[in-house]
Amino acid sequence: MHEQGLLARAGSPFVLSTLVLLFTQSEASTITRANQIRGSNHFTVPTRSRWMRRLPRGNRFGRQGGGNKIARANLADMFGSLFQQSSEQVGSGMQLDTLPAPNLRAALGWPELSAKAQTLIDEDKALKEKVEAEEGLGAERSEMAQPRATLRLFDAPAGTEPEVTLYRDSASWCPYCEKVWLLLEEKRIPYRIEFVPMSCYGRKPESFLKIQPSGGIPVAMVQGRILPESNDILDEIERVYTEKPMIPLLDSEEGRAFQPMLRLERRLFSAWFGWLVAGFGESEFMSAADETEATLSKFEGPYFLGKELSLVDIMFAPFLERMAASLPYYKGLVFRGNPRWRNIERWFSAMEQRASFKGIQSDYYTHVHALPPQIGGCRFSGDYELYKNDIDGTAGQSWRVPLSDAGGVEPVRMADQNQKWARVTAAKALISGHRAVAKFATRALGESGRGVSAPFADPFRKSEPRMELHVDLALRVSHRWRHNGIIECHASCRQLGELTIAGGRVVWVGRSLLVRIRSVVT
Repeated sequence: MHEQGLLARAGSPFVLSTLVLLFTQSEASTITRANQIRGSNHFTVPTRSRWMRRLPRGNRFGRQGGGNKIARANLADMFGSLFQQSSEQVGSGMQLDTLPAPNLRAALGWPELSAKAQTLIDEDKALKEKVEAEEGLGAERSEMAQPRATLRLFDAPAGTEPEVTLYRDSASWCPYCEKVWLLLEEKRIPYRIEFVPMSCYGRKPESFLKIQPSGGIPVAMVQGRILPESNDILDEIERVYTEKPMIPLLDSEEGRAFQPMLRLERRLFSAWFGWLVAGFGESEFMSAADETEATLSKFEGPYFLGKELSLVDIMFAPFLERMAASLPYYKGLVFRGNPRWRNIERWFSAMEQRASFKGIQSDYYTHVHALPPQIGGCRFSGDYELYKNDIDGTAGQSWRVPLSDAGGVEPVRMADQNQKWARVTAAKALISGHRAVAKFATRALGESGRGVSAPFADPFRKSEPRMELHVDLALRVSHRWRHNGIIECHASCRQLGELTIAGGRVVWVGRSLLVRIRSVVT
């Protein structure tokens, strides 16, 4: 398993509630800002038969609450400081070799946790059937897109050798990779996946640079032809695989609206990007968003061209997703659920019902912390602090469990409205990948990345083996807490005799690594 394993992809607030993603997400707060990444000087727009036309291109690049009043724990308090403590705060005198050994018997082992998770599944017939159906299909044939899959066959016969290989970023941050990924999933074209770091978090392998000297992603090989730009890839896939066309006929009403909609997507992107990075352009963004809202009513939706998904939706999806996350966090503007843009919200709801988007859509926390290293920084303005704290889990109820069914500034995705399903899915992922998770988390103490602006996402960064057992124990304690209840976890915490116990907390520190496990009964 790749050492990033299941941590490379972020999930929803309900998946967060099982702690499977907290290590990766907390790392984002230590990211230093990168130089702004600039792309090529053109952007291509489709027509039906040969859809590329050159256009100027910009830089590349609620309320919470509810839950059980008897047992509530703040996840941000428990893990929010991970990777946020500097070596000066911890003290240069601490030596990892002198750390006390963790009491490995203070929490259930992974086999016991696995058995408990299976018991939860067995007790719920509907849940069991759903889990078994997904596991029976496997990553190659699952209905939902699979972020860590290296092969997707869909309904193709066993032994099929795909004609398409997609080279995309390891952490699923790249919006241009997302467009191609969505199209392949929607058309159900068998394909292989090769993971490549983005420049902001890792050096490119020599094998990749041989086929793409610039290092840019995505790249695809389609029937032996190498395509180095996302829109060239989309064009070739649409040309070669015609069974489910995503571009309307040019002489249709939808066809005549197709290119203006794509130009609107670039205008909306440019306005958002300028406001986010340069700090001005709010009026331009609001105007472009209003035009997008009106455009979505042209064919009565929920998609841009009516009842069926098209390439227009695939082009809009990556950046609408990132706008929804970044605007409240950096600008204090709630984008989703805003009555000003009801059609945009309806579009999101329709997209979240699609198996492709369900598996690809990321969460707000990941987006807001992944954007700065990619684009060189984001400017705060307006009344952003309330929403920033909500997304970061540093105030209020947003990271307290049980989580609210209503969500907060980030709506609860349709795929995660079944909390039990979300928790069991995340628990099983953590159990199966716990070694990779523990190894990945210790990289805060390992050898630094080479000239990258998001060093802890660098797949080549070294881990720290001496801390893996400590992290493993923290994961098992938190996992036991998640399944057995806060009171039992409180007792378990007090058994961690080799660690420091203070004020009902278990705390241990290793340079920039700080893990806190706290039981809170209110």
